[in-house]
Amino acid sequence: MSTSEKIARAYGVLVARGDKVTVRSVQREAGVRICEVAAWMREYAAGVGGDVPPAPDLSEAMSAMVASVWAAAWTRAAEQADEQAAVALDAARGGEADALEAAEQAESQRDDAVAVRDRALGELEVVRGELEQLRGQLETARQDAAVARAKAEESDRARVRAEATSDTLREVLDSLHETARKPGQSDQPGQS
Repeated sequence: MSTSEKIARAYGVLVARGDKVTVRSVQREAGVRICEVAAWMREYAAGVGGDVPPAPDLSEAMSAMVASVWAAAWTRAAEQADEQAAVALDAARGGEADALEAAEQAESQRDDAVAVRDRALGELEVVRGELEQLRGQLETARQDAAVARAKAEESDRARVRAEATSDTLREVLDSLHETARKPGQSDQPGQS
């Protein structure tokens, strides 16, 4: 940017801000030497500073333009909001469908689990019944075994008694046979 352009720009900025335009203020804003600002102002600013026409009244045109821009922006924002709402609604419906499907699956799985549990409880009751029956049979078998043991002990005692009696009888018989083989007075021939 040339020096003249820097000065012109600085001059315009000061005027636009409503600051007091002096050689020193333009020089500070433009960042150039003061003699260059003074020469430029003598040449250009004298004609500018004099008769400046008033600014045109653009209020109606600006109002119409602002209203038009505002309406377009509002319409676009409404369209975007509608689009976002439609996307959100579709997502929510999809999520609702997924949630319903998951809930149905969970309910089905729960029903299956309840059925399995009920079958298992039924089987457990059958096993408990069989266990009680087996306990009864075991108790009967224990009682029978105790009775059989008692009978076996009694039988063993009876056998021992019978063996003792048999031994005694054998001894008596043996003794009688011995006596019968000895020639006794009555057993000898020729004697009456």
